Amino acid sequence: SYLSYQIEDFRKGNMDDYQTVQAALDSLPENSTVQFANKTYTFSHTPFLEKTIHFLGPTTITRENQIEYTLKESADGNSKYLVLNSTKGLIEADRLLVSLNKSNKGATAINVAIKIIGDTVILNLPLGKTFGGDSYFPAGTDLFKNINFFWVISPYKYPDMSCSFTDIIFDGNRDNNEGTYTWNLNAAIVAVSTGTTTYKKCKFINSPNESIVGSNADIENCTFYKLNGSGFHTSADKETLPENTIHSDILNNTFENTNQILTSITGHSEGAITHSYSGGYYTASGNKFINIGESVLGAMYPSTSIHDWGTSNITFKNNTIDGAGRMIYLIDTTTAGIIHDVYIGNNFISNMPSHDYSAELEIRPGIILEQESKK
Repeated sequence: SYLSYQIEDFRKGNMDDYQTVQAALDSLPENSTVQFANKTYTFSHTPFLEKTIHFLGPTTITRENQIEYTLKESADGNSKYLVLNSTKGLIEADRLLVSLNKSNKGATAINVAIKIIGDTVILNLPLGKTFGGDSYFPAGTDLFKNINFFWVISPYKYPDMSCSFTDIIFDGNRDNNEGTYTWNLNAAIVAVSTGTTTYKKCKFINSPNESIVGSNADIENCTFYKLNGSGFHTSADKETLPENTIHSDILNNTFENTNQILTSITGHSEGAITHSYSGGYYTASGNKFINIGESVLGAMYPSTSIHDWGTSNITFKNNTIDGAGRMIYLIDTTTAGIIHDVYIGNNFISNMPSHDYSAELEIRPGIILEQESKK
């Protein structure tokens, strides 16, 4: 049996919602159940989870309105500190990126604030280049704080943490977080663990970009609605996680109006379900996909690095699709390696244009793809 707690019991003095939740996470014993109050919580930073906790609603968690930060002094790719117009609202361990424009190509990778002194932020790593290759950032360039609702990733301290979320609305507040559309800013939950992360009867709505990111997820009876990016982004680092721990189940969910911003802008919103490091390794069945953007499933490719097994071990069957650009965004036919054990068939499909994958399937015999509607 789990020990049961109330989030509000950890609120002291003038604590805001983020501070209250993080205080609970710091104090709760391993394998606790914690009940949110039936109200809206607004997060100003990302809470970090390093133990198994089971979260219960009903409740709504939202992201604060985006704060506009700009560089007060110019910076370049070698900069390890940034002088800003203000550091109000920033704390150590916040994830940050700098962006020259709204698109992914204008943004740097995520960095970490390791110290804040006045209006100066000290970074964990040099700022680096944007995804488009730019490395000069003039004064006035935008800086954005990354806020995830939860960060469930500490494979060294708790290699088998198995958190769960039940009856929670995760509202990404995308209308007030429009400064950049890069895929790696403001996901909902990032969860990478050898233990299973479970989502039951949750709603992910109004996401600025991706929603759930990770592996070994059990996603059942959830709703994904009005998302700029994907509902679930499958990702697992081969160097950190054993292959037999990364499979996910995506069962009886509804995906509607997902991946609505073009991947040419975000760099990574091509599917309702997308893939990166060892992306794949899931069974998706009994789901409804309504008014999906460019494609239902993201790019599929073989292993590309020591971190990656490639997009394999996928069963996608008995799903209903009503409105999508195509089934798969891209099948990589040029990278060395194989894609194996991918079955996409026996689905109900309407309002999706036909697309000829025959040339790609000849080169990738590990993919079985049936586009026809099940009668």
